[in-house]
Amino acid sequence: MKQNIQISEIVTINTKDNRCALGFSFELLQHLNTKNKMLLLTANNEHLFKSNLEKVKEYLSDFSALHKRTDYLFLKQSWIDLYNLYGLNAFENELITITDDNDYDVYYFHRIDLFFDKHFTDEIKEVIINFIDAIRYHHKKVFFSYDTTTVSGKSFELLLKQRRDLSFDIILNDDEDCNLSMKTHNRLLKKECSNIVLISDNEDIKYLHNTILSNQENINYETIQIETLVDNDSIISEQTDLIIYNDSKKELNETLIKAFKQNAPYAQIFLLSNRKFIRKADLKQSQSMGIDQTFSKFFDVKEYVKDIEQVIQNSFYTQKLKTLSLKKEKQQVNVKELMLRIQNLEKNNIIYALITARRGDIDNTQLKEIIRKDDFFFIDEKDDIVLFVLLHILWEPAKEIVANRTNINKLLIKHHKPGTLAQLIN
Repeated sequence: MKQNIQISEIVTINTKDNRCALGFSFELLQHLNTKNKMLLLTANNEHLFKSNLEKVKEYLSDFSALHKRTDYLFLKQSWIDLYNLYGLNAFENELITITDDNDYDVYYFHRIDLFFDKHFTDEIKEVIINFIDAIRYHHKKVFFSYDTTTVSGKSFELLLKQRRDLSFDIILNDDEDCNLSMKTHNRLLKKECSNIVLISDNEDIKYLHNTILSNQENINYETIQIETLVDNDSIISEQTDLIIYNDSKKELNETLIKAFKQNAPYAQIFLLSNRKFIRKADLKQSQSMGIDQTFSKFFDVKEYVKDIEQVIQNSFYTQKLKTLSLKKEKQQVNVKELMLRIQNLEKNNIIYALITARRGDIDNTQLKEIIRKDDFFFIDEKDDIVLFVLLHILWEPAKEIVANRTNINKLLIKHHKPGTLAQLIN
């Protein structure tokens, strides 16, 4: 079950609380190894925004450093007003101008649902999609925070659902405070592995989970009996990310769920039911008890594995954050540096693409402009080629980017499998 740790360029934050979204975004910025600035855009009331920013300042120890790396843009008029007054082109040009600014690697649209209120037209949606594509093309990062209880917030959730790389829901606790979500966030940032516990007396179920979970890199997996849990209720670690329950002797009830939540407050709970079919009423009841997902006796193993992977992804977004930027001061490398960097990428399971073009077709002054700061290149003087290593991207879009930025026919741009690197440079 290999972790998907490709670059996360589009991050969405669903929150009703402004200071939660701000705090979360600054924490994400903390983990980006970039010297360029973040541009924060908001349609919020300026006084309210600054008041929330003061609360974030109290929470984050290195807020001053992050504040210096951030430029703030308070929109005097909402974008829907800009659209109504000057037309779609004016709105589109506004986004293009923002994207093309080389001073910024990161953008944060704070409460973007407020930018449009209830007027989120199909034309506006198309422009936003084009903007997201441009962000990906330029290898920059963008955060969108919004409240899905608003009309345009719901629209944004639907629009970005299939296009985002990471998504977070920030939920206020009983005290109407967001500290709990931030603690969860900080906990996950420190994680090095995902912890999964299976509680079952069924040998087939044990065999299935041993097959798909045992000996997996970065996963701690264990099986325990319900009797063991009763005798020692602290056996489930606080660090547990997923509890899978399937036991024929004892149904999963509210008492057990409460014990699970006390021991592992951040864990999701999966119930493998003995029922042949799960009704909507059953799902509603299990969710009200605190069970995250309920499966029938005859569940689809392939879909089930995807659900497990999703839990693991949620607990592993720290690894994604660590690979958001691997900026090096030197983009042009020699053979030794090239091999070492490639080895490091493979060691950390980081996706990369090897692309070559003829050196004679490229202006030497363009080389660093063709790729982002995270990427690097090697010039083979003997064979007159330039080898580009583009991180966190598959070979097809990487080839497209190099072709477009060099104005070279795409047929003349070649991609190579990672295993052929030694042959390529010898």
